[in-house]
Amino acid sequence: MLPSSEMVGNVNVDRYEQIVERLREAVEKFEKLSKSSFIIGDGALEVVPMQDHGGRSVRDGLFGVSAWLHRLSEDVNVPCNTLKS
Repeated sequence: MLPSSEMVGNVNVDRYEQIVERLREAVEKFEKLSKSSFIIGDGALEVVPMQDHGGRSVRDGLFGVSAWLHRLSEDVNVPCNTLKS
């Protein structure tokens, strides 16, 4: 487990893990609740807020938006293209 001072996109690791747990629950209920897509989108935007096209946040380090979205995609089992849209 990474120290809580590490960042995943725009949030610390502890917050990221909370978001992943909330999104996993939303994914499980996705077919039953249309609200789930909004929960998933809100979580993705919290991890990787919208930026100018091609822009990078100072916090991105070696990783950009795509890398953080791919990580979130794998952690919550949602296709990356779904998170992007």
